[in-house]
Amino acid sequence: MSKIIARLLVGILAALALKLISTQLLPTALTESEGFDAVISLCYAACIIVPCVIYFVKAPPGKDNRG
Repeated sequence: MSKIIARLLVGILAALALKLISTQLLPTALTESEGFDAVISLCYAACIIVPCVIYFVKAPPGKDNRG
């Protein structure tokens, strides 16, 4: 369980970094465009979903890694 939490933490930190970049560094003309919200939402979802998929591919549920 701690491995998935560690992977999710990386995803959450990546989402926070993306939020900071999009609010602080990108010009307002770009952030106010119509497609920006859709793209940024997909990036946020990927930051959370991709680490979970990697975790479940490497250690599927029911697989016992002990001894």
